[in-house]
Amino acid sequence: MDKVFGKHSVRAVLLARPDSVTRLVLAGKESYHRDMIDLAHAHGIDAELLPWPEFRRIGGVTDDDKHQGVVAITRPRPRRTEADLNELADARVVLALDQISDPQNLGTILRSAAFFGVDGLLVMKNRAAEVSPLVARVAVGGAELVPTFRITNLARSLEILKGLGFWIYGLDERGDATLAQTDFDDKTVLVVGAEGEGLRQRTKHLCDALVRIPGGQAGLESLNAGVATAVALAEVFRGR
Repeated sequence: MDKVFGKHSVRAVLLARPDSVTRLVLAGKESYHRDMIDLAHAHGIDAELLPWPEFRRIGGVTDDDKHQGVVAITRPRPRRTEADLNELADARVVLALDQISDPQNLGTILRSAAFFGVDGLLVMKNRAAEVSPLVARVAVGGAELVPTFRITNLARSLEILKGLGFWIYGLDERGDATLAQTDFDDKTVLVVGAEGEGLRQRTKHLCDALVRIPGGQAGLESLNAGVATAVALAEVFRGR
């Protein structure tokens, strides 16, 4: 079983996959949780209001988790892999991450992807962060709204997406064109590299174009992956 904590993240679960919720536990004042209780009841789920010690024990959380007194115990999210990439045949924008290892950045990226309406997210199985309860909390619901594909080979996955008609754009500080100078294809894959290292050389070779965010100066040449992804997605979705 999985656990999801935090008001926004649990609300997204109740909206996106209520049938997966096996238990919803709350702590604190009932009035604070009234909207959550009503939403749960609308889906036939009994919300349990517990004393704080019991809530922490059953929820498996500490106060450091910033749970806001809300934990949902759920069946696991759908597990998608490279074998499921054909689900994206009719997609318009896909986001691919090249070894993003920081959970905070992954959560921020998921939040941005959900906000803009990305159709799918590719994350590496090895040497990368996974969609953990912490990531889901940082994503404030984004983890429930963007189909995530956990892949073992990014190069092979990009080739599959090319075969589905996608154009691949790599976000790189040395890209030939800025985001604003780029006309993004109707079927776009945006590839974002790891914190500090950027895109791997093999990944760059598979991109149809390398694009950059204008700005930077000596000693501060780039943004972190989470912020850079949000900036890039805003440009990709301009006019869509």
